[in-house]
Amino acid sequence: MSTIASRDTVGVSIRGASKFYGSFRALDTINLDVAPGEFVSILGPSGSGKTTLLGILGGFVQPTSGSILLGERDITFEPPHTRDIGIVFQNYALFPHMNVAENVTFPLRARRMPKSEWPGRLASALDMVELGGFGERKIHELSGGQRQRVALARAMIFEPRLILMDEPLSALDKQLRESMQIELKHLHRKLAATMIYVTHDQREALTMSDRVAVMNKGQLVQVDTPERLHDHPADSFVAGFIGEATLLPVRRVDDRSVELDGMRLISARPVQGDTDLLLAVHSEKLTIVDAAPGMTNVLCGVVTETLYQGESIRIFLELDRGARLSLRVPSNHQGRSQLKAPGERIAVAIHPDDTIVVPHVR
Repeated sequence: MSTIASRDTVGVSIRGASKFYGSFRALDTINLDVAPGEFVSILGPSGSGKTTLLGILGGFVQPTSGSILLGERDITFEPPHTRDIGIVFQNYALFPHMNVAENVTFPLRARRMPKSEWPGRLASALDMVELGGFGERKIHELSGGQRQRVALARAMIFEPRLILMDEPLSALDKQLRESMQIELKHLHRKLAATMIYVTHDQREALTMSDRVAVMNKGQLVQVDTPERLHDHPADSFVAGFIGEATLLPVRRVDDRSVELDGMRLISARPVQGDTDLLLAVHSEKLTIVDAAPGMTNVLCGVVTETLYQGESIRIFLELDRGARLSLRVPSNHQGRSQLKAPGERIAVAIHPDDTIVVPHVR
């Protein structure tokens, strides 16, 4: 039996890709290299250009300028069906009149592959997505998660060199979506395939990706590992988009510290720039402490509200000079013992490693 695997896994190079619609720049000089076997997510809000970029990679949109290389092959103006790319769409794009087996083997028929290869490839693809024995099922008989797996099997069955995914989990409920994120991550490891995944969900991108490319207004803002994106954002857009951060204006004191609300905050990393700086305060990085005179990296204020959110409790504060932020404590016994009622004073500490100062972009 054949096995589904990455055939001659190759990387992708996007070189100076731009797309104009009249005077509107949907993409502005995008440069991105994706290594063979890498999982890269394209992350950004609606209108950031991520879907346009995926369309250019898939051959559904022609760039105004720039080129796309699959390995060393220039595919910029090749039609979609010759690119050797598997695609999983947001709505799955399954044929409702076909059963599972017919849907999955459709790319083999379209590529006129020998029918003698179909049974082995079909069995391998269905086993890969844990749908062995589902070949005769009709699409309407499947759950949302099963339909998503069928779309994945169809994208993999012809052993493409690249797999593109356009928000394939967005229609699933929260619990199933999070479960499928883990499954996709494991599937990527099995295939060792090059995957590019488009999403607007930052938690999804951080969970699955080797690297994340953050887009805003048609431009790549930062390309980095999930951990570095979260802890070392390039600017206020990335800091506000990744994680749960409050952005507060601060005054530069020196190259390692800033001032907020009359308190000095020391940063473990250099403070870049002199003006228009923001402190990115991640709610999970704050710790409730007993304040003492002369302490640095401590902020004091009044509790305005507490929200129980299952695994954690979110506490909202108003600092002494009016700035507002929030922190999270676990909802276990220890976390509950730290709670203060609205109107009570509280002090919170932020470690220098977590004191993130970024330039304000507008």
